[in-house]
Amino acid sequence: MAWERPTLTSLHERIARDLSGRLLDGSALLRRSVLAVLAKVWAGACHTLHSVLAWLYLQVFVDTAEGEYMERWAAVWNIVRLPASAAAGEVLFTGQDGAVIPAATQLQHVSSGLQYALEERAVISGGSVPARVSAVESGAAGDLAAGQPLQLLSPIAGVESVAVVRDGGLTGGADAESDDALRARVLERLRQPPRGGSMADYVRWAKEVPGVTRAWCYPMHLGIGTVGVCFVCDGQEDPFPSEEMVRRVREHIEPLRPVTVKELGVFAPEPLDVTVRLRITPDTEALRAAVRAEIEDVFAREGAPGGTLYRSHIAEAVSLTPGEQDHELLEPAADVEVPAAYLPRLVQVIFEGEGERHA
Repeated sequence: MAWERPTLTSLHERIARDLSGRLLDGSALLRRSVLAVLAKVWAGACHTLHSVLAWLYLQVFVDTAEGEYMERWAAVWNIVRLPASAAAGEVLFTGQDGAVIPAATQLQHVSSGLQYALEERAVISGGSVPARVSAVESGAAGDLAAGQPLQLLSPIAGVESVAVVRDGGLTGGADAESDDALRARVLERLRQPPRGGSMADYVRWAKEVPGVTRAWCYPMHLGIGTVGVCFVCDGQEDPFPSEEMVRRVREHIEPLRPVTVKELGVFAPEPLDVTVRLRITPDTEALRAAVRAEIEDVFAREGAPGGTLYRSHIAEAVSLTPGEQDHELLEPAADVEVPAAYLPRLVQVIFEGEGERHA
């Protein structure tokens, strides 16, 4: 029989009955008597102890543990919580030829205040020089889009005070792994134990890199003796991984893969753009936002390379949206068949009807 935590009321009644039976021959406790006050105080203390027991009960199982207890469960299988990682990429300095930019030179993003440091010494030639920088503080907030300005914290002779993020942006920043993400990896390890380089092993290795949330393995990707690994980073604004993330995943898997694999290919999936067009009742601003969120959730849960995105599941998500009374799904007209190495991407949700507009 499962353990049930007693309520505060039931504890108070139980203690009051015990005091009455043992000290007053079954007589009721007077409302303002010392025994009545003690019964309430002791019930509160016992209720607190039961709350601790209820929490500890959750830590006994892998699927409900949290915090340091989740980490202890993971350590049994030599799995550790993924730390936060710093964003990195290239910026372009301009200035006079021959001007030297020392390693560890710090720059700051003007609008956010985030700071970045130069990884290696750079010398301007031909009026400019690309240089690799990384965020001083780890975390997803360090990612920056191409074209963003970074300002030198200390001026350098012959160097313009503002550098610009190059194409590809500063990427790869990720927050520390959450309890739910760590739990998912532990359960995956339990359900699919290592098998010396199986498809599940490559998926697990890819997800050991901070920021990677889903991965797929393609045996004989480029012929006999080759393996392909495709992955996405759902925690980022753009889930399709950058070249920086592809490099990190490849470098992590290389020393782990079997020596019999002649070639390892790590790549980002190609986007398969999908438009959803529908009519909803009632057609309100709030319902449109809620419907779009539900559709995005379907794409995140069920969109996978080589899979099928079912039209009926999109319609079901719209129907389950709170406040929806009726709808008509106009597009897609059929199930979306996703080729291998492609990932469906929701490009827009079009709502038709009175006051038609794009969401």
